[in-house]
Amino acid sequence: MIDLIVTLQVKPGMEAKVEDLMRQLEQESAENDPGCLRYQWYKAEQPCCYYLLERWTTQEALDAHFKAAHMARILPQIAACAVETVTTKLTRLE
Repeated sequence: MIDLIVTLQVKPGMEAKVEDLMRQLEQESAENDPGCLRYQWYKAEQPCCYYLLERWTTQEALDAHFKAAHMARILPQIAACAVETVTTKLTRLE
């Protein structure tokens, strides 16, 4: 299994837009991406950061997720609202 932790720091005033986009991305990823076991966003108040926790069955499932149409449509919009994005990849040892 593969877990991702994505930390997204948002530009001031962009919170509502980012939250709407993240809800769309969360719903579409959970419903349409085979191998998605977890896709959940959380918000921290100070500084305005969002955290995404993802869990995937395989690297192939994660690769397909990054190529999905909803990612191509939504991810650039989220990136435009971000000050910084950091992704940490964790691979579970079996």
